[in-house]
Amino acid sequence: MLKMVRVRSILVAMVICVTVLLTACGDNGKGDNQPSNTPSNEKPIQSTQEIKNGKEKTNAEKFLDYVIEAAYLRKFTETGDYAGIAVTLHDIYKEDIVNPYTGGKRLYVMNRTRSYMKNSSASITGSLGVDCVVIDDYMTDLKEIDTNEVVYCVNQESKGMVIGFIFKDGVYIYEIDENGNKINEIKHFFKKEEKEE
Repeated sequence: MLKMVRVRSILVAMVICVTVLLTACGDNGKGDNQPSNTPSNEKPIQSTQEIKNGKEKTNAEKFLDYVIEAAYLRKFTETGDYAGIAVTLHDIYKEDIVNPYTGGKRLYVMNRTRSYMKNSSASITGSLGVDCVVIDDYMTDLKEIDTNEVVYCVNQESKGMVIGFIFKDGVYIYEIDENGNKINEIKHFFKKEEKEE
């Protein structure tokens, strides 16, 4: 008899736990195409992060911090180690840049030539948050690039993505908004191995 009471108590506790878990994790029956990390009452344009002075950083600014750190660690302005900066970016990236539309947060780094910047039909979605292209021709400088002509992934299919182009003298970063346009553009020129704080 005591054994049966114990079994019933365990079953009741399990039913209560399962009910609580399903209620907490359920979608209340209302469909929503918002990423799970974005409140449904806000328009998801960009992910942000609080920093020391209370200012919020855009995803582009967060990625800039990673590129500066990788360039510093690889002594990039001295060595021109394109493969090294790509590897270091992967090593230090913490998957904290989240695409507000897909929830993707992975980093993809590839080496290409400058003609790739004009590939507007390319689209990046899914599990990625950042797509970084290293222009590794040892000739192309950021200072000679007209950023208005850079159209890589500038389309609606790539909305929410952070796109970065690393050159031998700097980095050009932008985000893609919900309409497929560039926003939060950053042009940063590397300094001789001075780590920025």
